[in-house]
Amino acid sequence: MQEDYRNIYLDARRTAGLTQERWAEVLGISVEAVRLYESGTNMPSDGVVLRMAEAAGQHIICYWHLLRKSRVAADILPEVREKALPEAVLDLLCRLKEFSADGMEDLIRIAADGRVDASEREPYICAMNQLRALVSAGLHMEYAKGGED
Repeated sequence: MQEDYRNIYLDARRTAGLTQERWAEVLGISVEAVRLYESGTNMPSDGVVLRMAEAAGQHIICYWHLLRKSRVAADILPEVREKALPEAVLDLLCRLKEFSADGMEDLIRIAADGRVDASEREPYICAMNQLRALVSAGLHMEYAKGGED
């Protein structure tokens, strides 16, 4: 989960450049509901968050909401921060190259007998870490600033 707390629902409204009153109208909710979300007292429903993401043009808010809403998601999904599109693409390409050079051969060799034995444990962990980094880089690209207008 995110290291330091920031109110993603407040950030979405500010990104949209709207007052609480206008934001409530756009989302089809009450001003009081907006205040409760922005104070951290209540968490919006998934449907409201989807409308926030659309209205603010900030789809990463859905991902961050999921991490906040679900302990399981927070434990298994990688942290994703906003990056500029060029940074996200370069990171993904570097990680793809790194994985294809080392990780694929190791995984093929390890998977051949259907189990990970003691001598394969270290390269398996290394390959899995590379895969996690690759997934994270892909998510950064998915939510990159300038990626999709």
